Amino acid sequence: MKSVAFLAFALLSMQCVSAQVTAPTRNYNVTSPVTDGPYVVDQILPCTYRLFSDVDSSSLKLQIVLKAVSTDASAQQQDITIAENADVSKTEASAKHAGNMTYYEHSINFKIPQTVRPGKYNVVFKDKSTNTELEVPIEIRSAAAANSPSTGTGGKTSGSSLGDGASVDGSKSIFAASAVKTTPSSSFSVPFFCVSIAAATAAFALV
Repeated sequence: MKSVAFLAFALLSMQCVSAQVTAPTRNYNVTSPVTDGPYVVDQILPCTYRLFSDVDSSSLKLQIVLKAVSTDASAQQQDITIAENADVSKTEASAKHAGNMTYYEHSINFKIPQTVRPGKYNVVFKDKSTNTELEVPIEIRSAAAANSPSTGTGGKTSGSSLGDGASVDGSKSIFAASAVKTTPSSSFSVPFFCVSIAAATAAFALV
């Protein structure tokens, strides 16, 4: 029984770690958009990043850009600035706690313009103070393609969540459409969820 509980804990830990991507300078993490996740034209593309209390980010100047990478999209699609100077403040309003760890989370809900061509894109988080970039690859689909019924019988589970704003079948973003804005993230967070489940798993293993 203990070995089963330990295995469950290990798998959960790997899933939690994979939900975050670390910047080259290791002064912030990105939790959304989801790597290789599908997003839909005219719906929300969430961009969520975290700063940590024990890491100096005072010089961080963060720009977020949507950049086409596939031939069909990049031929006629210019880069789109999501945030020229993203909020990197560390205030009580953005503070989150997971066990003994404190971090500061900011989220920008960017509505993908109707003029964006479907295809492969990178959401580029650029630290202008160090000229370093963190690229998160995504796919943008047309509303018609996202709403069309699936004809395959493959191993996809319809409607299964991939994370913020994405689903396995790519049907639509789970965020309601709204203008571009920066909002405090919900009180529920991946680290807190992971810590809670891990604690429960460990307690179960001791029984």
